[in-house]
Amino acid sequence: MSSDSIPDSRILKQEILASHARAQQYGINPSEFCSPEHVHLSAGELAQLCEKNKEFLEVAKMQIQELYRFVAGAGFVATIVEKDGYILEAIGDSPLIEHLRSANCCPGYRWTEKDVGTGSISLVLARKIPVQINDDEHYCQRGYGHTCSAAPVFDENDELIGVISMSGEASQVHPHTLCMLITAARAIENQLRITKTSKALLLQNNYMNALIESIDSGVIAVDTNGMITHFNSQAKLILNWHEKLKGKTLSDIFGSQVDFNQMMHSGFEFVDREIFLKHKSGVIQLLITSKPIFDAGQKVIGIIFVFSAIHRIRKLINEMAGSQASFNFEDIIGCSPDIMEAKRLAMLAASGNSTVLILGETGTGKELFAQSIHNLSTRKHHPFVAINCGAIPRELLESELFGYTEGSFTGAKRGGRPGKLELASSGTLLLDEIGDMPVDMQVKFLRVLQTGEMCRIGQHKPISIDLRVIAATHFDLEREVKDGNFREDLFYRLNVLPIHIPPLFERSADILLLAKHILSRCRQVFKKPEIKFSPEAERMLMCYNWPGNVRELENVVERAVNLVDEEFIQPEHFGLQTLDKKNIAKEGPRGALLKKAEEQTITEVVETMGYNISKAAHILGISRATLYNKLKKYNYFIPRPSV
Repeated sequence: MSSDSIPDSRILKQEILASHARAQQYGINPSEFCSPEHVHLSAGELAQLCEKNKEFLEVAKMQIQELYRFVAGAGFVATIVEKDGYILEAIGDSPLIEHLRSANCCPGYRWTEKDVGTGSISLVLARKIPVQINDDEHYCQRGYGHTCSAAPVFDENDELIGVISMSGEASQVHPHTLCMLITAARAIENQLRITKTSKALLLQNNYMNALIESIDSGVIAVDTNGMITHFNSQAKLILNWHEKLKGKTLSDIFGSQVDFNQMMHSGFEFVDREIFLKHKSGVIQLLITSKPIFDAGQKVIGIIFVFSAIHRIRKLINEMAGSQASFNFEDIIGCSPDIMEAKRLAMLAASGNSTVLILGETGTGKELFAQSIHNLSTRKHHPFVAINCGAIPRELLESELFGYTEGSFTGAKRGGRPGKLELASSGTLLLDEIGDMPVDMQVKFLRVLQTGEMCRIGQHKPISIDLRVIAATHFDLEREVKDGNFREDLFYRLNVLPIHIPPLFERSADILLLAKHILSRCRQVFKKPEIKFSPEAERMLMCYNWPGNVRELENVVERAVNLVDEEFIQPEHFGLQTLDKKNIAKEGPRGALLKKAEEQTITEVVETMGYNISKAAHILGISRATLYNKLKKYNYFIPRPSV
C-alpha cells in the first residue's frame, strides 16, 4: 500500500480488523479510558527526546500550524509523534486538548498498539501507511465519537521518522482531512531533505573554505567577466594587497600578463608560469597556475588561479636540495695561532654583509669557514648555496649561475629554470674556486655585485636579488690579475675581507688534534670504539707533509680505520710514503716540495684507478675538471686504451 495516497476503504477495513486482533492479543481493555500504567516520559526525558528530534519537530510544527490555521475553532487537535510512538507536540482547540489530555493523548505518552490498541497513530506506527479511523472503529471506547487521521513521515532512506495526526468530532471530519495530512507529510519530508542538503552544502562549503585558507599559496577565482568572486587571505598577503579584492578584475591584478579572453574561449590552462608584478614596495615575482571551471555541459564558467611568491618556492627548493649550511665555528678544529687568527677574522666578517674572499690550498676547509660565517650571520635562516666554478664546464656555468627562460636555447627546460643566484637570494652564495671562472663570466658577475640585479639567459627584464657573496680559491688571485687571467675590478670587489687559511704543514700543532677528532668520528661510524693511534703512527702523521691538507688527513685516517683489525693503528695502515728528513733540505723550497708531492700523489692515484678520472678525482677529493687541469699542469698524458 502506498504511503502517498488514501488507502482503499476495503483494504483499510482489513487493516483495522487486523489491528483489533493484535490489540486483543496484547490484552488491551477496550473500556479503559485512562490507565495509570500507560508508558510515558518525565518532563526531562521528554525535553531530551524533543531535542533529539529537533529538526523533524521544527519542520512538522511549521506544517501542522499552517494546516491547523484552516480549521482553527472547529474542534480539531493536531499531534506530532516520533518514530517510537511518543507524542512530542499537540496543537489545537483548548476544549479538545483538555479532553485528550484526560485520556493520556498528550505530549510524553506513548501511543502504540501495545499501549492503546487500534487508533490512527498506533496503526500508522504498526503498518507505516496513512489511515483514517472513525468513531467505533477505534478499539477502545475513548476514541468513540471522534475521527482520527494520521500519515507517516519518512526520511530519504524510507525509514520512518514520525507521524502527524489530526483528530476531531466525527461529524466535523471530512475524508479530505487525510489527504491534507498526506500532503503535509510529503511537505515535511521535502523540507527535511532540503534542510539536510543545505546543511551538507554549508558543511562542504565550510570545508572548502577551510581547505583553501589552509593552503599557503594564493587562490583567486574569477567569473566569465573576469571579476574576482573568491579569494583566500594568502592571496592578499602574497600580492601585498590592502584594498578590497572582491569585485576587482583580473587585469587589475595581473595586468596583460594573463590572457583572460583566450582562457575563457578555449579552456586554455597553464602550469607554473612566471610573472612579475609592479608594486610600490618593489617587483613581486610569482609562479602561477590556472585551471578553468566547467559547468555540466563542459562550458567554461570561470577560472581559478593558484600562485606562490618565488622566494617561498626558492626556500622550499633549497631546503629539499640541502642548500643549508651545516657547520659552525665550533666544528673548526685547531689551536695554532694561524688558524685562530683565521677564525677571528671570519667571526668579524660574519657580523657584516661585505664580500669575503677565502684563500687557501685545496683541502684546507674553505667551505667549512664559509658555512660557519653564514651560520653566524643574520642570514643564517636563509639559503646557503655553493657552486664550484672549476667543476662545471664553462658553457654550462652561465646557466647554472643565472638560470634561463623557456626557449632561450636548444634543450632549455620547459618553463625555464632559476639559477644559483636566484636560489641564494636573501642568503649566502659561495663561489668556490672562483679563480677558475672564465673572464667573460667575471664581467657578468661583476655587474651583479654592482647593481644587485641579474637577468636570466633569454630574459631582458632584470630581477632584483639580495645575497651575500663568499668567494674561495686556491689561486694567488693577485698573480692571476697580473697574468690577465682574472679581472682586477672583480678582484677588488671580492677582496673586501680576505681570510687566509693556512695549509696543514704550517699548523703542525693541529695535526694530531685533527687526526684524533677524525678518528673519534670514524670509530662511531665503523663501530670500532677501542682503536687508537700507536706512538709510531702519531710520529708519522707529524712527519708527513700533507700536500692534500685536512682532506687528505681525513682520507688517510678513514683508510686506516677500515684496514686495522687490532687496537692500535700502525704506520703501515696509512699507506703514506714519508720523505727522508735528511734529504728534505736538498729538495728545494716548500713550494717545490709540495708540487713534487702533489704530482707524485696524483699520478699514483690515476694509475692505481686504471686511468679512471672520475674515480681518481673522488679518491683525491677534487673535481674532475680540477684533476684534468693538474694533469695538464704536470704534462701528464693519459695513455689511450689498447685495442
